[in-house]
Amino acid sequence: MAPQPDAAIAGIGLTEQGRHLGISRRELRRQALDLALDDAGLERSDVDGYILIGASFEDLRYLGLSPAFAYSLMTGGASPTASVLVAAGAIATGQAKTVACVYGEAYSSEPPKLVPHTTGGVERDIRAYSYGYPYLYGMVGPASTYALAARRHMELYGTTSEDLGRVAVVEREYASIRPGTQGYGQPITLADHQESRMIVDPLRLLDCSRPTDGGAAIIVTSTDRAADLTDHPVRVLGGGTSHAIETWWDGTMFESMNVDRAARTALGQAQMNIGDIDVAQLYAPFTIAVLMQLEEYGFCKPGEGGAFVADGHTGPTGTIPTNTGGGQLSGFYATGFTPLSEGILQMRGQAPSSQIADARTCLVSGSGGNGGIQGSWSHATLVLGADR
Repeated sequence: MAPQPDAAIAGIGLTEQGRHLGISRRELRRQALDLALDDAGLERSDVDGYILIGASFEDLRYLGLSPAFAYSLMTGGASPTASVLVAAGAIATGQAKTVACVYGEAYSSEPPKLVPHTTGGVERDIRAYSYGYPYLYGMVGPASTYALAARRHMELYGTTSEDLGRVAVVEREYASIRPGTQGYGQPITLADHQESRMIVDPLRLLDCSRPTDGGAAIIVTSTDRAADLTDHPVRVLGGGTSHAIETWWDGTMFESMNVDRAARTALGQAQMNIGDIDVAQLYAPFTIAVLMQLEEYGFCKPGEGGAFVADGHTGPTGTIPTNTGGGQLSGFYATGFTPLSEGILQMRGQAPSSQIADARTCLVSGSGGNGGIQGSWSHATLVLGADR
């Protein structure tokens, strides 16, 4: 087994997260970087590695950086989680000492792309929400593919819409007491879930997240340097990745989130079992993704995710409090930075609400790369540890 990474997170920056903020992606990245540098007590000149989360042109001039390297990393929702591993590798090989991993998107503030319509005029370009050839048959957007995963789970295990709804209710409970979340002050009931409109059968409105605008940044450095910079460094105890292109070939693309290899590598490096994890922050833009990951990581057995949530195990006093900031369903959607940022705050003991007492270890997941197979193409896992 590979040795434990010599890496820690010394700073974090989160901008306002919300809808229609009216701030550009680049400016959100600048704001997040400012916050992360201030949190770590660093200057821009200290940053010698830069990882932009997303497929975009680099923006070093706007950010005022002059690093030894600048990468643009895109593996879907797994990108923020994976960026920590890339940063750790750069530090281990002497390419940098201080790496900034930065994200910023303005989904609801930037004008939609328009294309000519065959009958004249223009229409909204929805091709960005399609995934290759399935688009030819009307499969547009990740909800349609996660819906197939949900239906398959129902057929295999008898999972119900109410099982999905309880995931939404728990995450909204967390968000309803967390200022700044999309669900703040707005708790929901299972009846609310069941009455919400159908989006893609069997997924209802309250089974789905929606993109928000916002920026996020973290500062990754060595464990020794992090301890010098801050009183609350967050150790990277282990990390791993998986890829599941083979599911296209064997017909199992809607049956798995493909966590196995990523989990085994991350837990192996951390020298832990899944029972050693205190809290979990999961990449889950749809309720079904929570159930699938709870089962595949081994927090419960296959097919038992619905009952596991119903019995309170993912709540604040449960055996594995999960998505304690409201997750992507009710907190905010910053791709994989949603679970990663909450994991960091929990390990620092600084969660604004629902801080889990004595939490010392956290599992963070990220999935994506191709929503056409419900986010299972690329998967990344981190095990974070408290050092406070």
